[in-house]
Amino acid sequence: MVPDRGFVKQLKCLDKEFDVVWDWGSNKWEIWKFPRDKDAYHVLTVQTKDKSYRQLGADIIIKLQAGQVWDKYSLKEVCDYFEEMDNQIHRRKMRDFKNKIEAITLETFNYARGVPMFQVPRSMAIQRTVNNERA
Repeated sequence: MVPDRGFVKQLKCLDKEFDVVWDWGSNKWEIWKFPRDKDAYHVLTVQTKDKSYRQLGADIIIKLQAGQVWDKYSLKEVCDYFEEMDNQIHRRKMRDFKNKIEAITLETFNYARGVPMFQVPRSMAIQRTVNNERA
Protein backbone atom coordinates (compact mmCIF):
# COMPACT_ATOMS: atom_id res chain seq x y z
CA MET A 1 0.00 0.00 0.00
CA VAL A 2 1.32 3.41 -0.96
CA PRO A 3 0.17 6.50 0.95
CA ASP A 4 -1.47 9.47 -0.74
CA ARG A 5 1.21 11.99 -1.78
CA GLY A 6 -0.84 15.02 -0.77
CA PHE A 7 -1.52 13.50 2.64
CA VAL A 8 2.19 12.82 3.25
CA LYS A 9 3.20 16.23 1.89
CA GLN A 10 0.80 17.96 4.26
CA LEU A 11 2.05 15.90 7.21
CA LYS A 12 5.70 16.62 6.36
CA CYS A 13 4.94 20.36 6.41
CA LEU A 14 4.23 19.95 10.09
CA ASP A 15 7.29 17.84 10.92
CA LYS A 16 9.85 16.32 8.53
CA GLU A 17 10.22 13.24 10.76
CA PHE A 18 6.58 12.14 10.40
CA ASP A 19 5.72 9.40 7.94
CA VAL A 20 2.59 7.43 7.05
CA VAL A 21 2.91 3.65 7.06
CA TRP A 22 0.54 0.77 6.40
CA ASP A 23 0.22 -1.71 9.26
CA TRP A 24 -0.28 -5.08 7.57
CA GLY A 25 -1.31 -6.82 10.80
CA SER A 26 -4.23 -4.58 11.66
CA ASN A 27 -4.84 -3.19 8.14
CA LYS A 28 -4.65 0.43 9.25
CA TRP A 29 -2.80 3.58 8.20
CA GLU A 30 -0.60 4.96 10.96
CA ILE A 31 1.48 8.07 11.51
CA TRP A 32 4.93 7.29 12.87
CA LYS A 33 7.73 9.58 13.89
CA PHE A 34 11.25 8.59 12.84
CA PRO A 35 13.64 10.79 14.86
CA ARG A 36 17.31 10.59 13.90
CA ASP A 37 18.65 10.11 17.41
CA LYS A 38 15.90 7.83 18.85
CA ASP A 39 13.86 4.79 17.90
CA ALA A 40 10.77 5.27 15.74
CA TYR A 41 7.45 5.35 17.54
CA HIS A 42 3.74 5.29 16.73
CA VAL A 43 1.96 8.63 16.99
CA LEU A 44 -1.57 8.25 15.63
CA THR A 45 -3.79 5.93 13.59
CA VAL A 46 -5.48 7.76 10.72
CA GLN A 47 -8.18 6.03 8.70
CA THR A 48 -11.91 5.81 8.14
CA LYS A 49 -14.15 2.75 8.26
CA ASP A 50 -13.53 2.00 4.58
CA LYS A 51 -9.74 1.95 5.18
CA SER A 52 -9.15 5.21 3.30
CA TYR A 53 -7.44 8.35 4.55
CA ARG A 54 -9.09 10.85 6.78
CA GLN A 55 -8.61 14.37 5.66
CA LEU A 56 -5.94 16.00 7.75
CA GLY A 57 -7.53 18.88 9.58
CA ALA A 58 -7.51 20.79 12.82
CA ASP A 59 -8.49 17.72 14.87
CA ILE A 60 -5.39 15.83 13.68
CA ILE A 61 -3.07 18.73 14.43
CA ILE A 62 -4.57 19.02 17.94
CA LYS A 63 -4.05 15.29 18.55
CA LEU A 64 -0.50 15.49 17.25
CA GLN A 65 0.16 18.53 19.43
CA ALA A 66 -1.29 16.79 22.51
CA GLY A 67 0.82 13.69 21.87
CA GLN A 68 4.02 15.67 21.29
CA VAL A 69 4.25 17.62 24.55
CA TRP A 70 7.98 18.27 24.16
CA ASP A 71 7.70 19.34 20.50
CA LYS A 72 5.81 22.58 20.07
CA TYR A 73 5.15 23.46 16.45
CA SER A 74 6.22 26.86 15.24
CA LEU A 75 3.79 29.26 13.63
CA LYS A 76 5.46 28.70 10.24
CA GLU A 77 4.99 24.89 10.50
CA VAL A 78 1.31 25.29 11.39
CA CYS A 79 0.76 27.80 8.56
CA ASP A 80 2.53 25.50 6.06
CA TYR A 81 0.35 22.63 7.29
CA PHE A 82 -2.89 24.50 6.69
CA GLU A 83 -1.68 25.90 3.35
CA GLU A 84 -0.92 22.38 2.17
CA MET A 85 -4.37 21.28 3.41
CA ASP A 86 -5.94 24.02 1.27
CA ASN A 87 -3.78 23.01 -1.71
CA GLN A 88 -4.84 19.38 -1.34
CA ILE A 89 -8.54 20.32 -1.24
CA HIS A 90 -8.01 22.53 -4.30
CA ARG A 91 -6.27 19.70 -6.20
CA ARG A 92 -9.10 17.28 -5.40
CA LYS A 93 -11.77 19.75 -6.53
CA MET A 94 -9.84 20.49 -9.73
CA ARG A 95 -9.47 16.75 -10.45
CA ASP A 96 -13.19 16.14 -9.86
CA PHE A 97 -14.12 19.11 -12.05
CA LYS A 98 -11.77 17.96 -14.83
CA ASN A 99 -13.24 14.44 -14.74
CA LYS A 100 -16.77 15.84 -14.90
CA ILE A 101 -15.94 18.07 -17.89
CA GLU A 102 -14.23 15.17 -19.68
CA ALA A 103 -17.29 12.96 -19.17
CA ILE A 104 -19.62 15.68 -20.46
CA THR A 105 -17.35 16.30 -23.46
CA LEU A 106 -17.18 12.61 -24.34
CA GLU A 107 -20.94 12.21 -24.05
CA THR A 108 -21.55 15.31 -26.21
CA PHE A 109 -19.00 14.11 -28.77
CA ASN A 110 -20.67 10.72 -29.03
CA TYR A 111 -24.13 12.28 -29.25
CA ALA A 112 -23.07 14.75 -31.96
CA ARG A 113 -21.48 11.96 -34.04
CA GLY A 114 -24.50 9.70 -33.70
CA VAL A 115 -22.69 6.97 -31.79
CA PRO A 116 -25.34 4.63 -30.44
CA MET A 117 -25.20 4.42 -26.66
CA PHE A 118 -27.33 2.06 -24.62
CA GLN A 119 -27.69 1.81 -20.89
CA VAL A 120 -26.84 -1.74 -19.85
CA PRO A 121 -27.57 -2.91 -16.31
CA ARG A 122 -24.42 -3.98 -14.48
CA SER A 123 -25.81 -7.42 -13.70
CA MET A 124 -26.21 -8.16 -17.42
CA ALA A 125 -22.72 -6.88 -18.25
CA ILE A 126 -21.15 -9.02 -15.52
CA GLN A 127 -23.26 -12.01 -16.48
CA ARG A 128 -22.18 -11.69 -20.12
CA THR A 129 -18.51 -11.53 -19.09
CA VAL A 130 -18.79 -14.61 -16.89
CA ASN A 131 -20.57 -16.56 -19.65
CA ASN A 132 -17.88 -15.60 -22.19
CA GLU A 133 -15.10 -16.82 -19.90
CA ARG A 134 -16.79 -20.22 -19.45
CA ALA A 135 -17.05 -20.78 -23.19
